[in-house]
Amino acid sequence: MLRDYLEITRLFNMGLTGVAPVLGAFSMWTEGTLNLFKLLILFFIGCLSHAYGFILNDIIDIKVDKLSTDLTARPLVRGSISRQNAAIFAISCLVLSFILTWFFFSDLRRYLIMGSFLVIAYASATIYDALSKKYPGMDIFVAGAVFFLILFGASTIGPLSLLAWVVAFIGGLQVLFMNMINGAIKDIDHDEKGLARTFAIRLGAKVQAGVITLPVSFKTTGYGIELIRSVLIFLPFIVLGLPYDYWQLGLLVFLTALIFFMIYKLYAIRTFDRSRIRRFIGIIVIFMYATTPVMLSSLDWHVLLVALIPPLWFFCSNLLLHRTIFEPKTM
Repeated sequence: MLRDYLEITRLFNMGLTGVAPVLGAFSMWTEGTLNLFKLLILFFIGCLSHAYGFILNDIIDIKVDKLSTDLTARPLVRGSISRQNAAIFAISCLVLSFILTWFFFSDLRRYLIMGSFLVIAYASATIYDALSKKYPGMDIFVAGAVFFLILFGASTIGPLSLLAWVVAFIGGLQVLFMNMINGAIKDIDHDEKGLARTFAIRLGAKVQAGVITLPVSFKTTGYGIELIRSVLIFLPFIVLGLPYDYWQLGLLVFLTALIFFMIYKLYAIRTFDRSRIRRFIGIIVIFMYATTPVMLSSLDWHVLLVALIPPLWFFCSNLLLHRTIFEPKTM
Protein backbone atom coordinates (compact mmCIF):
# COMPACT_ATOMS: atom_id res chain seq x y z
CA MET A 1 0.00 0.00 0.00
CA LEU A 2 2.79 2.44 0.91
CA ARG A 3 4.53 1.61 -2.37
CA ASP A 4 1.36 2.52 -4.29
CA TYR A 5 1.15 5.93 -2.64
CA LEU A 6 4.83 6.60 -3.28
CA GLU A 7 4.41 5.66 -6.94
CA ILE A 8 1.38 7.89 -7.49
CA THR A 9 3.42 10.91 -6.37
CA ARG A 10 5.92 10.25 -9.22
CA LEU A 11 8.61 9.87 -6.60
CA PHE A 12 11.37 9.56 -9.22
CA ASN A 13 11.33 13.28 -10.11
CA MET A 14 9.97 14.71 -6.87
CA GLY A 15 13.45 15.96 -6.04
CA LEU A 16 13.30 18.29 -9.05
CA THR A 17 10.23 20.14 -7.77
CA GLY A 18 11.43 19.93 -4.19
CA VAL A 19 14.52 22.02 -4.93
CA ALA A 20 12.51 24.73 -6.75
CA PRO A 21 11.65 26.86 -3.67
CA VAL A 22 15.10 26.08 -2.25
CA LEU A 23 16.78 27.59 -5.31
CA GLY A 24 14.46 30.57 -4.94
CA ALA A 25 15.79 31.06 -1.42
CA PHE A 26 19.41 30.66 -2.56
CA SER A 27 18.88 33.33 -5.22
CA MET A 28 18.23 35.72 -2.30
CA TRP A 29 21.54 34.92 -0.60
CA THR A 30 22.65 38.57 -0.55
CA GLU A 31 19.24 39.75 0.71
CA GLY A 32 18.97 37.74 3.90
CA THR A 33 20.21 34.86 6.03
CA LEU A 34 19.49 31.28 5.02
CA ASN A 35 18.60 28.70 7.65
CA LEU A 36 19.18 24.98 7.03
CA PHE A 37 16.01 23.96 8.85
CA LYS A 38 13.90 26.38 6.84
CA LEU A 39 15.56 25.23 3.61
CA LEU A 40 14.47 21.68 4.48
CA ILE A 41 10.93 22.95 5.11
CA LEU A 42 10.98 24.64 1.68
CA PHE A 43 12.16 21.38 0.11
CA PHE A 44 9.33 19.49 1.80
CA ILE A 45 6.77 22.06 0.62
CA GLY A 46 8.13 21.67 -2.92
CA CYS A 47 7.75 17.88 -2.62
CA LEU A 48 4.16 18.21 -1.38
CA SER A 49 3.25 20.52 -4.27
CA HIS A 50 4.83 18.02 -6.67
CA ALA A 51 2.76 15.19 -5.20
CA TYR A 52 -0.46 17.22 -5.43
CA GLY A 53 0.11 18.07 -9.10
CA PHE A 54 0.89 14.55 -10.26
CA ILE A 55 -1.80 12.83 -8.21
CA LEU A 56 -4.43 15.21 -9.60
CA ASN A 57 -3.01 14.66 -13.08
CA ASP A 58 -3.42 10.89 -12.75
CA ILE A 59 -6.98 11.28 -11.45
CA ILE A 60 -8.01 13.44 -14.41
CA ASP A 61 -6.08 11.54 -17.11
CA ILE A 62 -6.95 8.01 -16.01
CA LYS A 63 -9.06 7.25 -19.10
CA VAL A 64 -6.30 8.35 -21.48
CA ASP A 65 -3.60 6.54 -19.45
CA LYS A 66 -5.55 3.28 -19.70
CA LEU A 67 -5.11 3.41 -23.49
CA SER A 68 -1.36 2.75 -23.11
CA THR A 69 -0.09 -0.71 -22.22
CA ASP A 70 3.13 0.92 -20.96
CA LEU A 71 1.31 2.78 -18.17
CA THR A 72 -0.30 -0.21 -16.46
CA ALA A 73 2.19 0.22 -13.61
CA ARG A 74 0.51 3.44 -12.48
CA PRO A 75 -1.53 2.81 -9.29
CA LEU A 76 -4.80 4.33 -10.56
CA VAL A 77 -4.56 2.47 -13.87
CA ARG A 78 -4.01 -0.89 -12.19
CA GLY A 79 -6.62 -0.10 -9.54
CA SER A 80 -4.41 -0.40 -6.44
CA ILE A 81 -5.58 3.07 -5.31
CA SER A 82 -9.12 4.37 -5.77
CA ARG A 83 -9.76 7.81 -7.27
CA GLN A 84 -11.39 8.88 -4.00
CA ASN A 85 -8.38 7.91 -1.89
CA ALA A 86 -6.06 9.55 -4.40
CA ALA A 87 -8.07 12.79 -4.19
CA ILE A 88 -7.90 12.73 -0.37
CA PHE A 89 -4.15 12.20 -0.56
CA ALA A 90 -3.72 15.11 -2.99
CA ILE A 91 -5.78 17.50 -0.84
CA SER A 92 -3.84 16.42 2.26
CA CYS A 93 -0.56 17.32 0.55
CA LEU A 94 -1.94 20.75 -0.37
CA VAL A 95 -3.21 21.49 3.15
CA LEU A 96 0.01 20.33 4.82
CA SER A 97 2.11 22.56 2.56
CA PHE A 98 0.14 25.63 3.64
CA ILE A 99 0.41 24.63 7.31
CA LEU A 100 4.20 24.50 6.92
CA THR A 101 4.31 28.07 5.60
CA TRP A 102 3.72 29.25 9.19
CA PHE A 103 7.41 28.54 9.83
CA PHE A 104 8.11 31.61 7.68
CA PHE A 105 5.67 34.00 9.34
CA SER A 106 7.29 37.29 10.37
CA ASP A 107 4.70 39.94 9.58
CA LEU A 108 1.24 39.72 8.02
CA ARG A 109 2.02 41.65 4.83
CA ARG A 110 5.02 39.51 3.92
CA TYR A 111 3.15 36.35 4.82
CA LEU A 112 0.23 37.26 2.55
CA ILE A 113 2.60 37.95 -0.36
CA MET A 114 4.39 34.67 0.25
CA GLY A 115 1.12 32.77 0.56
CA SER A 116 -0.21 34.38 -2.63
CA PHE A 117 2.71 32.96 -4.62
CA LEU A 118 1.94 29.47 -3.30
CA VAL A 119 -1.78 29.84 -4.02
CA ILE A 120 -1.04 30.90 -7.61
CA ALA A 121 1.38 27.97 -7.99
CA TYR A 122 -1.30 25.48 -6.92
CA ALA A 123 -3.94 27.17 -9.06
CA SER A 124 -1.68 27.00 -12.12
CA ALA A 125 -0.96 23.30 -11.53
CA THR A 126 -4.69 22.59 -11.17
CA ILE A 127 -5.55 24.43 -14.40
CA TYR A 128 -2.86 22.46 -16.23
CA ASP A 129 -4.12 19.12 -14.93
CA ALA A 130 -7.70 19.97 -15.88
CA LEU A 131 -7.01 21.31 -19.39
CA SER A 132 -3.70 19.81 -20.60
CA LYS A 133 -5.36 17.17 -22.80
CA LYS A 134 -8.15 19.45 -24.01
CA TYR A 135 -6.30 22.50 -25.33
CA PRO A 136 -2.82 22.97 -26.82
CA GLY A 137 -0.23 25.06 -25.00
CA MET A 138 -1.56 24.40 -21.49
CA ASP A 139 2.00 23.46 -20.52
CA ILE A 140 2.47 27.17 -19.79
CA PHE A 141 0.41 26.67 -16.62
CA VAL A 142 2.57 23.89 -15.16
CA ALA A 143 5.60 26.04 -16.01
CA GLY A 144 3.87 28.89 -14.20
CA ALA A 145 3.35 26.66 -11.18
CA VAL A 146 7.10 26.13 -10.76
CA PHE A 147 7.77 29.80 -11.61
CA PHE A 148 5.62 30.91 -8.66
CA LEU A 149 6.92 28.11 -6.44
CA ILE A 150 10.44 29.52 -6.89
CA LEU A 151 9.18 33.05 -6.15
CA PHE A 152 7.50 31.64 -3.04
CA GLY A 153 10.84 30.29 -1.85
CA ALA A 154 12.57 33.61 -2.57
CA SER A 155 9.84 35.61 -0.78
CA THR A 156 10.49 33.71 2.46
CA ILE A 157 13.84 35.54 2.65
CA GLY A 158 12.77 39.08 1.73
CA PRO A 159 11.64 41.40 -1.11
CA LEU A 160 12.34 39.74 -4.44
CA SER A 161 15.67 40.47 -6.13
CA LEU A 162 16.23 40.58 -9.89
CA LEU A 163 18.23 37.37 -9.61
CA ALA A 164 15.21 35.64 -8.02
CA TRP A 165 13.08 36.61 -11.04
CA VAL A 166 15.74 35.23 -13.42
CA VAL A 167 15.93 31.95 -11.50
CA ALA A 168 12.12 31.71 -11.57
CA PHE A 169 12.05 32.16 -15.35
CA ILE A 170 14.79 29.53 -15.76
CA GLY A 171 12.82 27.07 -13.64
CA GLY A 172 9.62 27.79 -15.55
CA LEU A 173 11.32 27.22 -18.91
CA GLN A 174 12.81 23.94 -17.68
CA VAL A 175 9.36 22.65 -16.76
CA LEU A 176 7.91 24.00 -20.01
CA PHE A 177 10.47 21.95 -21.93
CA MET A 178 9.82 18.88 -19.76
CA ASN A 179 6.10 18.94 -20.45
CA MET A 180 5.75 20.44 -23.91
CA ILE A 181 8.68 18.54 -25.46
CA ASN A 182 9.84 15.61 -23.30
CA GLY A 183 6.39 14.70 -22.03
CA ALA A 184 4.82 15.03 -25.47
CA ILE A 185 7.29 12.59 -27.04
CA LYS A 186 6.93 10.13 -24.17
CA ASP A 187 3.12 10.14 -24.25
CA ILE A 188 2.55 10.64 -27.96
CA ASP A 189 1.16 7.14 -28.52
CA HIS A 190 -1.75 7.21 -26.06
CA ASP A 191 -2.30 10.97 -26.40
CA GLU A 192 -3.00 10.38 -30.09
CA LYS A 193 -5.31 7.44 -29.36
CA GLY A 194 -7.13 9.44 -26.70
CA LEU A 195 -7.63 12.36 -29.11
CA ALA A 196 -5.72 14.68 -26.78
CA ARG A 197 -5.29 18.20 -28.14
CA THR A 198 -1.75 18.81 -26.96
CA PHE A 199 0.69 21.23 -28.57
CA ALA A 200 2.66 18.35 -30.13
CA ILE A 201 -0.43 16.65 -31.57
CA ARG A 202 -1.71 19.92 -33.05
CA LEU A 203 1.64 20.46 -34.79
CA GLY A 204 1.45 16.99 -36.35
CA ALA A 205 3.56 14.82 -34.05
CA LYS A 206 2.38 11.22 -34.27
CA VAL A 207 3.24 7.52 -34.16
CA GLN A 208 2.33 5.30 -37.12
CA ALA A 209 3.24 1.62 -37.22
CA GLY A 210 5.66 2.24 -34.38
CA VAL A 211 7.48 5.06 -36.21
CA ILE A 212 7.66 8.52 -34.59
CA THR A 213 7.07 11.63 -36.69
CA LEU A 214 8.17 14.92 -35.14
CA PRO A 215 7.53 17.98 -37.34
CA VAL A 216 10.22 20.63 -37.73
CA SER A 217 8.00 23.19 -35.99
CA PHE A 218 7.88 20.98 -32.89
CA LYS A 219 11.64 20.41 -32.85
CA THR A 220 12.32 24.11 -33.39
CA THR A 221 10.07 25.00 -30.46
CA GLY A 222 12.09 22.71 -28.20
CA TYR A 223 15.41 24.15 -29.33
CA GLY A 224 14.00 27.66 -28.92
CA ILE A 225 12.89 27.05 -25.33
CA GLU A 226 16.29 25.65 -24.41
CA LEU A 227 18.10 28.50 -26.18
CA ILE A 228 16.19 31.11 -24.16
CA ARG A 229 16.83 29.16 -20.96
CA SER A 230 20.55 28.93 -21.76
CA VAL A 231 20.75 32.69 -22.34
CA LEU A 232 19.12 33.30 -18.96
CA ILE A 233 21.70 31.04 -17.28
CA PHE A 234 24.53 33.35 -18.43
CA LEU A 235 22.56 36.62 -18.14
CA PRO A 236 23.22 37.25 -14.39
CA PHE A 237 26.99 37.28 -15.00
CA ILE A 238 26.64 39.84 -17.78
CA VAL A 239 23.81 42.10 -16.60
CA LEU A 240 23.49 41.64 -12.83
CA GLY A 241 27.19 41.47 -12.05
CA LEU A 242 26.98 38.02 -10.47
CA PRO A 243 30.55 36.97 -9.53
CA TYR A 244 31.97 33.96 -11.32
CA ASP A 245 34.95 31.63 -11.60
CA TYR A 246 36.31 30.39 -14.90
CA TRP A 247 35.71 26.75 -13.96
CA GLN A 248 32.09 27.70 -13.33
CA LEU A 249 31.65 29.27 -16.78
CA GLY A 250 33.43 26.34 -18.41
CA LEU A 251 31.16 23.84 -16.68
CA LEU A 252 28.06 25.80 -17.71
CA VAL A 253 29.21 25.89 -21.35
CA PHE A 254 29.87 22.13 -21.23
CA LEU A 255 26.46 21.37 -19.68
CA THR A 256 24.70 23.62 -22.21
CA ALA A 257 26.38 21.89 -25.16
CA LEU A 258 25.62 18.47 -23.67
CA ILE A 259 21.94 19.33 -23.20
CA PHE A 260 21.55 20.42 -26.83
CA PHE A 261 23.31 17.24 -27.97
CA MET A 262 21.00 15.03 -25.89
CA ILE A 263 17.95 16.89 -27.23
CA TYR A 264 19.21 16.17 -30.75
CA LYS A 265 19.59 12.48 -29.83
CA LEU A 266 16.06 12.39 -28.42
CA TYR A 267 14.68 13.93 -31.61
CA ALA A 268 16.64 11.35 -33.64
CA ILE A 269 14.72 8.39 -32.18
CA ARG A 270 12.66 6.91 -35.00
CA THR A 271 11.00 3.83 -33.46
CA PHE A 272 8.71 4.46 -30.51
CA ASP A 273 10.42 2.83 -27.55
CA ARG A 274 9.16 4.28 -24.26
CA SER A 275 12.02 2.78 -22.24
CA ARG A 276 14.64 4.37 -24.47
CA ILE A 277 12.78 7.69 -24.51
CA ARG A 278 12.60 7.61 -20.70
CA ARG A 279 16.38 7.19 -20.48
CA PHE A 280 17.05 10.19 -22.73
CA ILE A 281 14.54 12.32 -20.84
CA GLY A 282 16.14 11.39 -17.51
CA ILE A 283 19.60 12.41 -18.74
CA ILE A 284 18.37 15.70 -20.26
CA VAL A 285 16.49 16.68 -17.11
CA ILE A 286 19.39 15.89 -14.76
CA PHE A 287 21.87 18.04 -16.70
CA MET A 288 19.33 20.79 -17.34
CA TYR A 289 18.50 21.15 -13.65
CA ALA A 290 22.18 21.17 -12.68
CA THR A 291 22.85 24.45 -14.50
CA THR A 292 21.02 26.75 -12.06
CA PRO A 293 22.86 25.52 -8.93
CA VAL A 294 26.16 25.83 -10.81
CA MET A 295 25.22 29.38 -11.83
CA LEU A 296 24.36 30.29 -8.22
CA SER A 297 27.41 28.55 -6.72
CA SER A 298 29.44 31.75 -6.77
CA LEU A 299 27.12 33.09 -4.04
CA ASP A 300 27.76 30.08 -1.83
CA TRP A 301 29.37 26.74 -2.69
CA HIS A 302 26.74 24.84 -0.70
CA VAL A 303 24.24 25.40 -3.51
CA LEU A 304 26.27 22.87 -5.54
CA LEU A 305 24.98 20.23 -3.14
CA VAL A 306 21.46 21.10 -4.32
CA ALA A 307 22.52 20.05 -7.84
CA LEU A 308 23.14 16.55 -6.51
CA ILE A 309 19.65 16.13 -5.03
CA PRO A 310 17.63 15.55 -8.27
CA PRO A 311 19.94 12.87 -9.78
CA LEU A 312 20.50 11.06 -6.47
CA TRP A 313 16.78 11.21 -5.73
CA PHE A 314 16.03 9.95 -9.27
CA PHE A 315 18.45 7.00 -9.05
CA CYS A 316 17.57 5.98 -5.48
CA SER A 317 13.79 6.15 -5.98
CA ASN A 318 14.04 4.13 -9.20
CA LEU A 319 16.13 1.47 -7.47
CA LEU A 320 13.73 1.41 -4.54
CA LEU A 321 10.49 1.16 -6.52
CA HIS A 322 11.46 -0.22 -9.94
CA ARG A 323 14.89 -1.88 -9.57
CA THR A 324 16.25 0.23 -12.38
CA ILE A 325 18.20 3.50 -12.63
CA PHE A 326 17.00 5.37 -15.72
CA GLU A 327 13.60 3.85 -16.44
CA PRO A 328 10.89 4.62 -13.86
CA LYS A 329 7.87 2.53 -14.85
CA THR A 330 5.37 5.20 -13.82
CA MET A 331 6.87 8.00 -15.99
